[in-house]
Amino acid sequence: MSVAPSTVRMVLVEGESANGVTVEHDDFDVGAGTQTAPERVVSAILGTREGAREGGYQLSSTGVTWTNPAEATALRDALVSHKVENVMLVSAFLAAAALAQAVGSATRYDRTALLFVEPEAATLAVVNSDDGAITEIYRQPLSSDDASAVGEIAAMAAGAQRLESRPDGLFVVGSGGVNVAAIKPELDKASPLPVSAPEEPDMALARGAALASAHAPLFNSSTRAMAWAQDPGTGAVDPSLVSGGYAYIPPEAVDYNATSDIEPLAYSAVPDFTDSGYLPSGIQDAVDRPELVDSRLLDFSTGFQQRERKPMLVTGGVAALFVVGVLALAIAMAMGMRAANHHGPDVRANVVTHQPSPPKAAVPPPAPAPSAPPMPAAEPAPPQAPSPA
Repeated sequence: MSVAPSTVRMVLVEGESANGVTVEHDDFDVGAGTQTAPERVVSAILGTREGAREGGYQLSSTGVTWTNPAEATALRDALVSHKVENVMLVSAFLAAAALAQAVGSATRYDRTALLFVEPEAATLAVVNSDDGAITEIYRQPLSSDDASAVGEIAAMAAGAQRLESRPDGLFVVGSGGVNVAAIKPELDKASPLPVSAPEEPDMALARGAALASAHAPLFNSSTRAMAWAQDPGTGAVDPSLVSGGYAYIPPEAVDYNATSDIEPLAYSAVPDFTDSGYLPSGIQDAVDRPELVDSRLLDFSTGFQQRERKPMLVTGGVAALFVVGVLALAIAMAMGMRAANHHGPDVRANVVTHQPSPPKAAVPPPAPAPSAPPMPAAEPAPPQAPSPA
């Protein structure tokens, strides 16, 4: 569903991923009737759900895009008051990006350049066909003169081929009553890339909103890619961006596939009004000066402080956590083994142990034998008498 200041357009798309054929489409004027625009949108959502059930369809998701941020705020409040669940609000730019991703996948492009044209500005971005990540964004205010504006848009289309990501084709989506069919011939002449546009330009954003709501995780990477471009050191998302109200899922039925840290994710950082602080940037100037990329499109200047990455601290913390876990496991196992030994049967009573023999008494050594008395000395023999002569 797309909400414009004067008209609301609805499209019912077949397929779980909203990539099937169009089952039904409708539109109505906002000014007609006594209800306010948000109330009529809520009534249309409830009526579409009822009609889908009666037709045998199961409505899996609902996406709503807008061109005026004030309308999105009023619609969000109306959804809360009527307790309407499972409705995702998506900016017009990201609805166009979802459509460009679907077209790139169908045409087997690796990357598709998206030229999103509004009455007062044009945005050139590159969308990855695999995950829908938005890698480059350039915004250019347009002249109030139609002929000059067409020339400026053509110049952006001509510079798409010189982008760093080298897109394979150019997809053009209009918003706010822009006649894409009238400017497409000029873009074909200016751009060396093949140029394509939606078959139903009036229903393009409504279909893109349906695709975005059906591929919620895809835009997780899109938002983080845009934040990375602003803060290349951390990839962190400014908290003020999350509170912008660009995606609403009531708390009673939170879609955790579309959230980050169990909080609703901001699906767009791109305001749809012209007085947003963006600075003029020609596409060639942006190509030659890469520091201009995205910095004007994503205004993260409201109190955001850049943080530095500390891989050593992170690695040390993980290692410490692992050591603590191992020690805790070892202590738990030791305590379990001790408890098991304490409560188990005493097996010592049935064990026969070998007792050592007592030590032998010390035997005194035998006394030495008495020595024999000394032999008496022999007496000398008496002298013999002389014999007679």
